[in-house]
Amino acid sequence: STEPFLTSLKSNDIVIEITNDGTDPISNVNIVVENTQSDLTASSQSTNTNVDKIVMSDSSWYVGNIDPQSNAHINTNVYVPESLTGDTLHIPLSITYHDVYGEARQISKSADFYVQGLIDLTIFNVDVIELSGIQVIVGEIINEGNEAGLFGFVTVEPENGSNVKPNTQFIDEIETDAPVPFNIPIEFEGEPRYGEHDITITLRYKNSLRDEIFLTQQQTIFINEPVIEDTSPADSGVIVVGVVIVAAIVAVFVITKRRRRADDG
Repeated sequence: STEPFLTSLKSNDIVIEITNDGTDPISNVNIVVENTQSDLTASSQSTNTNVDKIVMSDSSWYVGNIDPQSNAHINTNVYVPESLTGDTLHIPLSITYHDVYGEARQISKSADFYVQGLIDLTIFNVDVIELSGIQVIVGEIINEGNEAGLFGFVTVEPENGSNVKPNTQFIDEIETDAPVPFNIPIEFEGEPRYGEHDITITLRYKNSLRDEIFLTQQQTIFINEPVIEDTSPADSGVIVVGVVIVAAIVAVFVITKRRRRADDG
């Protein structure tokens, strides 16, 4: 096979390479998947096949002629169930052909694939909130696969003229049983600019084979301008004094009016 890895819980497009290592051409090459161990002929390789656990879109191929020191390729689609995660899938192949003398020949080979788990990540609930007086980009990551993502990092980068400062948070493993939150404080390159900002969120992680994988998502966020509350003591004092003066004027007016009534009487 040209790619020795399959992923469980999904359909995989695979390519199997058939090579003629001899010095003569072969013709009428036909390839068939042997479904069970009992199907294999006495001349076959001893293989414990588990091909009955998968679903293949094709199980036989007519290749035709293969020149010496040349190869041909066959293609198929394979769905692998979760139960094969971490195992090696053995696909036994019966290959029949005619040699240069017209004699019919048959050999058996096994195409082997290692089945890795599925990491299926989604970034959602992205928003801007305030924490301890600082605006923060928050969000969650859900893994709907059957294998954890390893060594996860979330990076925020500006787009389309935004001056939000690039920033990265390490989130470690991304398990399959619960959402993983992230929160990245907002900083600016230069003077703060409030309102809408276009950003790119990049999730970087590794699978069980230590292959590095990137998931990117474009996002528009809204950054609010901080509200400055004016609570200086001087202003409060002016308000209180004003109230006292008004109250005093009212009191003087009431007393004067009562005196006039008394004099008239």
